[in-house]
Amino acid sequence: MNIKQIRDLTVIDFDEKRYLGISCDSCGGIGLKEHDFVKAPPQLTAYHTGKVVLAELMSMGFAPMIMADGLAVEMDDTGKQLIEGFNEVLSKLKTSKVHLTGSTEENIPTVQTSMGVTCIGVCDKDKLKYKKTVKNDVCMLIGLPLVGNDVVNNPDKILDIDDFEELYLSHMIKEMLPVGSRGTGAELEELCSYNGLIFKFKDDISIDLKQSGGPSCCCLVTLDEKDIEAVRKLTKKPSELIGWFC
Repeated sequence: MNIKQIRDLTVIDFDEKRYLGISCDSCGGIGLKEHDFVKAPPQLTAYHTGKVVLAELMSMGFAPMIMADGLAVEMDDTGKQLIEGFNEVLSKLKTSKVHLTGSTEENIPTVQTSMGVTCIGVCDKDKLKYKKTVKNDVCMLIGLPLVGNDVVNNPDKILDIDDFEELYLSHMIKEMLPVGSRGTGAELEELCSYNGLIFKFKDDISIDLKQSGGPSCCCLVTLDEKDIEAVRKLTKKPSELIGWFC
């Protein structure tokens, strides 16, 4: 069995025509427990953590099938609230029905919200969104890189799961890279590296290339220049053309 790491995904040869993809994310210190650093409803914490693993799969062309949560909290009541958040984000998917499974901590009292989440999906090999960017393609950032309380306070500026689904389904988008804690610049550097390209930034970009993208609050997309305006219309979130490949 051939298993390889592509960006943040583990990709497995399932059969001659399909890949299995596995994405993982963790979250700690965000909730309503005594020692949580960022105070937020557990439902919201789970929603955005679940969004991350779903977005990572869809961004490479995978249809998610299974989500597994490892919750380092008790079932009553924090665990139930987290599960509500996972079910909410899954309910927004229009093209995939995802089975949710998981576990909670019932032996040790916990004073901080913590979890790990894994998602598994499948992709036809000819639909994998990887190494598809070529010279003269352009790159846009959709959504804004936000983290912590800024995520809670700016829902109109960050990508939601239905935004990712719209981008994932679009034939105009060649590659998608959700921005994580390394920031936009690091994600773009990796994209250029595996495509063998050089990137030329516009002179007037407004984004901080080192700012963490938090829970996949924004996403880099590559496309043909003629499709810029059509791609902008796929979501109602902020977008910025940041440069082109050469």
